[in-house]
Amino acid sequence: MSQPSANQISNAKIHFNDQGTPVASDFDDVYFSNDGGMAETDYVFLQQNGLPQRWQTHNKPAFHIIETGFGTGANFLLSWLRFREHKQQFTAARCQRLYFSSFEKFPLSHADLRRALAVHTELQELCQLLLNAYPLAVAGCHRLKFDDGSVILDLWFGDVNALLPQLEAPVDAVYLDGFAPGKNPDMWQDSLFNGLAALSQNGTSVSTFTAAGIVKRGLQQAGFTVSKIKGFGRKREMLTACFTKAEPLSQPAPTQVIVVGGGIASVCTALALQQRGVAVHLICEDNMVAQQASQNRQGAVYPNLHANLTDDSQLHVQAFLYARQFYQYWHSRGLDFAMDWCGLLHLASNKLLQQRQQKLIDNALWPAQLVQAVDADTATELAGVALQHSGIYIPLAGWLNPQQFCQQAVAWLQQQASFRLSLNCSLTAVTAAANGGWLLQTTAGELNTNSLVLACGSKLAEFAQTARLPVNKIRGQVSHVQNSAMASLKTVLCHKGYITPGWQELHCVGATFDRTATEAFVSEQDNTENLQLVNDQLNQPDWFANSKAVSAAAAFRATVPDHLPLAGGMAEQPGLYVLGAMGARGIMLSPLLAELLACQLCNEPVPLSRQLIGKITALRY
Repeated sequence: MSQPSANQISNAKIHFNDQGTPVASDFDDVYFSNDGGMAETDYVFLQQNGLPQRWQTHNKPAFHIIETGFGTGANFLLSWLRFREHKQQFTAARCQRLYFSSFEKFPLSHADLRRALAVHTELQELCQLLLNAYPLAVAGCHRLKFDDGSVILDLWFGDVNALLPQLEAPVDAVYLDGFAPGKNPDMWQDSLFNGLAALSQNGTSVSTFTAAGIVKRGLQQAGFTVSKIKGFGRKREMLTACFTKAEPLSQPAPTQVIVVGGGIASVCTALALQQRGVAVHLICEDNMVAQQASQNRQGAVYPNLHANLTDDSQLHVQAFLYARQFYQYWHSRGLDFAMDWCGLLHLASNKLLQQRQQKLIDNALWPAQLVQAVDADTATELAGVALQHSGIYIPLAGWLNPQQFCQQAVAWLQQQASFRLSLNCSLTAVTAAANGGWLLQTTAGELNTNSLVLACGSKLAEFAQTARLPVNKIRGQVSHVQNSAMASLKTVLCHKGYITPGWQELHCVGATFDRTATEAFVSEQDNTENLQLVNDQLNQPDWFANSKAVSAAAAFRATVPDHLPLAGGMAEQPGLYVLGAMGARGIMLSPLLAELLACQLCNEPVPLSRQLIGKITALRY
C-alpha cells in the first residue's frame, strides 16, 4: 500500500460530550458552544459582519462569504436561513444570490454530521437539505446549490492555506472560524491572513471568536484594521476587522449573451446564465436541438479515475458529482428525460486494464462510495448477466438520454421571458464590431452582442477567432441493439466499449472511433464492429449471442491533443468564450463547465481551482 497522498481527505475523528456537543478528538475542541451553537454563530459571525442588513444595500447581484472551517455547517445553515428571509422580505433588493465558500481539512462523516445537526431543531428542513447534498470526502471544490440556485455552497475539502490561493473571486465577508489557535496552529498562519487579504476588496469585513494575539497581529500585518469587542457568552473578547483599498472599476455582468450551438454544452450554458438573470439568445443550425453529438439515446455518466491524483481525474470527479446533482435537480423541476443511476462496471477485459485497476485500488486514493474492486462473481451479481472478468464498480454512475434532456431544457427555457431560440440558423462569420462587442453573420441575418459563447462542438475552430485551436473531429457510431436475453442487465458495462441496460427494449452498444471521416454517416460495418468488440472483449457471452443492431446514431466528437476540454474566455478577444472539446464526456462535463463559464461572465465565484482552470483554458493553445 502506498503512502497517503497530500490530496487524500480523511474524515474528522469526533466524539460527543455529555451535553451532546460534537468534540474533535484530535484537537480536543468543541465544534460549537455548549451554551447554544446558533446563538454564538449569530452573534460572532452574522451580527459582527453586519448581516443580514448589508444584503439590503449590497450593490451587486451576489454576496460572497468565505469561512475557514466548515465543521458541522452551523454558520452556513444560519446564513442560509437569514438569506432566505432576506429574499422573501426584500424582493426588490439587488442582492439575490449568496455564495458561501467554506474550507474543511477534516470533513465530518455523513453519520457524524447527521448526529451533530440533530440539535438544531429550528433548522430541521435546511439540515436535511444539507445532509441530502453533502459530498463524498474527495479533495477539491464541491459546488452544492440550494433554493433554486440562489444559495451556493462551495465546500473546499483540503488545507485552507493551500486552497485559498486557488480562489479567484473577491470576498465580501469572512467568518474566521476553526479550532482555537492554541489547538490548531497549522491553520492560523501568516499565509491564511495574507490569502484572505489577497481576496479582500474595499469594505471586506472579518469576524472571529478568538482574540488571540497571533490572530490580531496576523490580520494587522496583512492590511486589515482590527478591533477588539465583547465576546459571546462567557468569552471576554473577540476580534473584528475591515479591509480598505482603492478599487479598480470592475466589468459589469452582461445583460444578454448569444450562445452558439444546439447540444448539451450550449443548453447547460443557457441554463446557468438564466439562473443568474442573464438574457440568452441560443442559435442552432439544426431544425431542433440535440441533433448531433447530443442525440444519443443513452449516454453513460461516470468519471475516468486514475491511480494518482491527476488534474483530469480531479476534474472528472468534481464534474461527475456536480452533474449528478444538476440532472437530479432539473428532473425534480419537471424536466421529463430518461435517467437511471444504476451503477457502472468497468471490466478488466485485458491485461493492461487489469494492471491499471489494480494500481487504482492499491493506491486507495478514492473513497469506497466512489469506486470499489469487484471479482467476476460480484460483477455478475451486480450486472444481472454472467461475466467472466473482475473489474471496478462505480455505484453512483449511470446513464441518461441527453437528447431528451436538451429538448426538455429548451422547452423550459422557452417559458422564460428573457430567452430566445433561433433554429435553422448557421453562424457563418464572427467579426469585431466597430464599437466593441461582436458582429455575427448568420444565415438568418446579422446579430450584435457584447458577449458570445461558442459551444458548437466539432465546429468550434471554424471561425477566424478560434482557428488556432487544434480541434480534432472523430466520428463515432453507437448501435441500438435488440436482444431479449439482455433484459436482465442492470448496470452499464464498460470494457473497450460500453453496453447500457435496456430502455424501451433497446440497448446502446458503442462506440466506434473514425478519425478520417468528413461526414457523420451511419454504416452497417460500424454496427458489426460494435457487436464484434463486445464478443472479443467479453469472450462471446451467451446473453449477447442473438444481439441485432436495429438502428444507430453517428456524430462527431470534438477533442484536442491533451484530451482535456476547452472552457473559458479568449483573453485577447474580450467578450468571446468557448466551451467544447469534451470528446465522449459532454454529458458529464457540461454542467460544471457551463457553470464555470457563467460565473466567469458574471464575475462571480467559480467552482474550480485556478490550477484546473489553467488546465482547461483555451489560452493553452
